[in-house]
Amino acid sequence: MTSQPTPSKGQGDVPLLSLVTPEERYRVMIESIKDYAIFLLDVKGRIATWNAGAERIKGYRAEEIIGRHFSVFYPEDVVARGYPAEELRRAAELGRWEDEGWRVRKDGSRFWANVVITALRDKAGELLGFAKITRDLTERRRNEEQLRQSEERMRRLMDAVEDAIFMLNPQGQVTSWNGGATRLLGFHATEIIGRHFSRFYPIEGISAGEPERELADAAAYGRIEREGWRLRKDGSRFCANVVVTAVYGMSGDLMGYAKVVRDITERNQLRQLQYASELAARIEATREDEKKRIARELHDDLGQQLTALKMDLTALASSDAPRDEDECNALRLRAEAMREAVDHAIASVRRLAAGLRPAVLDDLGLLPALEWLVDDFRQRTRLNIEIVSNAEDVVFNDAGSTAIFRIVQEALTNVVRHAHRATMVQIELICTATMCDVAISDNGSGIETTLDAQEGRPSPSGLAGIRDRVRRLGGTVVIGSVAGGGFGIRLSVPRETVEVPGLS
Repeated sequence: MTSQPTPSKGQGDVPLLSLVTPEERYRVMIESIKDYAIFLLDVKGRIATWNAGAERIKGYRAEEIIGRHFSVFYPEDVVARGYPAEELRRAAELGRWEDEGWRVRKDGSRFWANVVITALRDKAGELLGFAKITRDLTERRRNEEQLRQSEERMRRLMDAVEDAIFMLNPQGQVTSWNGGATRLLGFHATEIIGRHFSRFYPIEGISAGEPERELADAAAYGRIEREGWRLRKDGSRFCANVVVTAVYGMSGDLMGYAKVVRDITERNQLRQLQYASELAARIEATREDEKKRIARELHDDLGQQLTALKMDLTALASSDAPRDEDECNALRLRAEAMREAVDHAIASVRRLAAGLRPAVLDDLGLLPALEWLVDDFRQRTRLNIEIVSNAEDVVFNDAGSTAIFRIVQEALTNVVRHAHRATMVQIELICTATMCDVAISDNGSGIETTLDAQEGRPSPSGLAGIRDRVRRLGGTVVIGSVAGGGFGIRLSVPRETVEVPGLS
């Protein structure tokens, strides 16, 4: 057990403290305190008592200072404007007065003091004097000043940064604001502090719950980085890179979020220009490949057929009239061969024309054109191709039908070229009241050829073409492996961009 302190005792085991009067005990206590200067003033402000703390803080011994006016502790400019007398007047009126300011020691050095002056009155309410307590806060003041200077340097540094940097509380309200945020977003600190940060998001982002999702993800993962459209005060949009970091206190409680917003509009434009340049180059290369293919088919197939037909016609024109039945039969056989050659040539021309743009797409619409395309691929390959759609009543416009047809055509071509051991392809065209979704998936695996064609992926020009077509329709596309194996392309476009209005 812990022993308890034993009170000092005198003769007859009587505690020594009980032999001292309460007034004496109080005087001893006050005089022993060294952390505070505690002394009495008369009604004129002259010093009447002095303790050890006062001597330590102010440097005067009791015999040097008792009887002198307490204004000796104040700087000359403060004394000149009568502030010591003002302090006594306010203490007498209010009963107590507290202040902080510079004070002067005996050696002339200054210190920062907290001062409390209390008016002392008798039972009749007559003013007897004042009790004054002074505490040296120089060290605290120095630390506060250093902290203030550090915060000021940090504030100036933050204001010099071009990026918008600000703090949010856990609810998403803005609690700090730097100069970069003013320059980028257009709000001054007084206009935005206290408001919710969703003010910077377009209406579609707010409707989708993007601001709340950002904070939830930042709290869950510690830090997130996103890119998207944001709004300035004037309503103009800019493309932003956003980093949100969760800030936690010493106890682990979420204190808020630090958010950095950078304008990447110019970088995004350059990226789009670069993408457009690359896309144009790829499209041009694809066109050249297509020209080569058509030229080769015209030369190797149609050209040879027409040459043979020309030779037969020349021989027919130069031959004499048939003299007997055998010559007539031979002539009929030659004419039949020429008719077959003409049919073959016509079929080649139709095949080339259909490859460029099938007439059924313009004559009957998208769904019949897709059925024709699927039948053509079924005949030329061993693929089991299924097409599912609920869009029989949708009248697709020219841009929408062309884009969807070409995307399906490109997807089937890539299955044939790149999907290893694929036996089945599933095509879905499903339209809701607001969106049209297209999905093409196979059950094959990739061929280990070039880097761009591994794992059943379309060629770069094919991917770029699909993405560009979807982007021009205002939609989104996901391209990659699907669950259970195989490769898939799934896109979603607004129905209003692919439909002829008022005809469905």
